[in-house]
Amino acid sequence: MRRIGLLTVSIIFILAGCVTTVSTDVNRFTSPNLPQDLTGKTFVFVKLDKQEGSVEYDTHAALISEYLEKLGWRRTEDMRGADYAVSFFYGQGNGQTVSREIPIYGQTGGGTSYTSGTVNAYGGSGYRYGSYSGTTYTPPTYGVVGSTTQTETTYARFLDVAIYDWQKSIHGNKLVGVWEGKANSTGSSSTFAAVSKCMIKAVFSDFRKSGTENVQIPRPEC
Repeated sequence: MRRIGLLTVSIIFILAGCVTTVSTDVNRFTSPNLPQDLTGKTFVFVKLDKQEGSVEYDTHAALISEYLEKLGWRRTEDMRGADYAVSFFYGQGNGQTVSREIPIYGQTGGGTSYTSGTVNAYGGSGYRYGSYSGTTYTPPTYGVVGSTTQTETTYARFLDVAIYDWQKSIHGNKLVGVWEGKANSTGSSSTFAAVSKCMIKAVFSDFRKSGTENVQIPRPEC
């Protein structure tokens, strides 16, 4: 019974650790001022101060570029002449540890049992002794025989991408946004980089689809 319980616990832990997808909650907002045909339009990345010189930032920017280029845009380094500007920031929160009770299943009854003993009796010829034995079998029953505690630490990861009409922003001295994408996910990975490919793909999975949706990306793609 103990072996069955331990086996069950082992299977539970294995299943708990095999997360096959990254689940990302995505919010997209598209301005009606964003043209339907973006072929040939240029875009430039505008970095925050703390992103200057970051190799990680450049890696994420390259992946975002790939998705925008598939839409017909062309990346440029011309900060003044670009049609659009792209900014993004990302990160992760502190871990949150939660505990939960997991039941252990095993045999609760039934099976084969052996019975033996002795009997004695007194008669006209004195005491008489005898022994008996027997085996009985009843179908086994199974149920919860105990529980174990599983502790798990999860982390919140986020990605915010914004696209601006750069020429209107420059000439009007005010940022004019045309598209925003926000992504949030929670999982065991403690860094954004561990799931960045999946979260970026989730944001750009349907570029013009405004609103909220949950996007499941296979883990191997991260």
